Order: sequence, then structure tokens, then C-alpha cells
Amino acid sequence: MNNKEKKLELVNQAIEDFGGLLRDYRRKYFLTLEDMASLVGCSTSYIHRIEHGKRNPEIDFRMRVLTVGMNWSTEDVYLFLEKVISREKVRKTE
Repeated sequence: MNNKEKKLELVNQAIEDFGGLLRDYRRKYFLTLEDMASLVGCSTSYIHRIEHGKRNPEIDFRMRVLTVGMNWSTEDVYLFLEKVISREKVRKTE
């Protein structure tokens, strides 16, 4: 799998399973719930609820997690936003 395919896979996961992506990232980089919560400015329980699918954060919080917490590049964030917007357009026409 090349770099572009990996990026696309991460973007799709961010859309389909944001909590799972967040959990996977934390575990990969040995970050605790407290570490991530401190990075993005929220409570540890909120991170926990996101990871377990009990909360679906607003887009602004997702952007903060992706950029500040997970160090996504501007290009990756832009791709994420394009996908989110295109999915919303499809939902509105259905």
C-alpha cells in the first residue's frame, strides 16, 4: 500500500470510526487518555466516550484532535473535510 492509499484509508476511518482512529493513534504512540485530553483541551472521560462510541464530537472538535492531537497535515485535513462535505451533500439529496 502506497502513502496516498494509507492517507485515504486514515481519512475514511476518521469518517467511519473516529473513536477507533483516536484509540488506535493513542495506543500506537503510547499516549494515555490524560495525554490526549491535555493536548486537545478536554476531559479524559470525553476522550474515553468518543473512543467507545458513546459520543460523536462536532466537526470543530474533530479538527482539533486531528491537527493538534494527531498532527495531521493540512493536506490530510483538507481531504477529510472534502469527504465529510461530499457525504453531507449526498445525504441531503437522498
